[in-house]
Amino acid sequence: MIGALSDFADQAIAGPVEISVFLILLLAGRRKDALAWAAVMVAAPTLILLLKLWCERCGVPHQRIFYSPSGHTMGGTLVYGGLLALLCRNGWVVLSGACVLAIGFGVTRVLLQVHTVPEVIVGGLIGVGAVMILHQLLGQRRSPLSPQTAFFSIAAALIIGFALHGYRLGAEAWIEKMSHILGRYLSCQKA
Repeated sequence: MIGALSDFADQAIAGPVEISVFLILLLAGRRKDALAWAAVMVAAPTLILLLKLWCERCGVPHQRIFYSPSGHTMGGTLVYGGLLALLCRNGWVVLSGACVLAIGFGVTRVLLQVHTVPEVIVGGLIGVGAVMILHQLLGQRRSPLSPQTAFFSIAAALIIGFALHGYRLGAEAWIEKMSHILGRYLSCQKA
């Protein structure tokens, strides 16, 4: 059950949802919203990727407290919190929803024993921060999404989420391998 919830944050689902919502916004004539969505959906995962590459470059430390920030926690918070930011103009509701998502996805990652608490906190903070940046970029005074645009955005997330549930990109293994290659060229101080 816990793994099933965590799977909704895998890039195999998050990526297609991000692309679908971007295209729906463009087709609905919401170019500014689509560009804000795209910018945040690219920037936050790029930040997590860079942090993972840097943190994992020396391998797993003896006392694993912080080895790899949680991309699942960030990704789930970002995508579903981003949808909330699109649909809701109230900043407190968006912030609360993003925090609930970060905690929920973070707990699943800790219970699955794939991340430590500090790792999910970093992923969650990046996810929540990115959602709030998206909310700011969208603006509180923006016109609400049309019911059709809101419906298609939510429907796309649900259909993609359930259709691709269980698929995993396996990005973690690739990132770990690339980070160790990076570690050969940078000074590593094993703890």
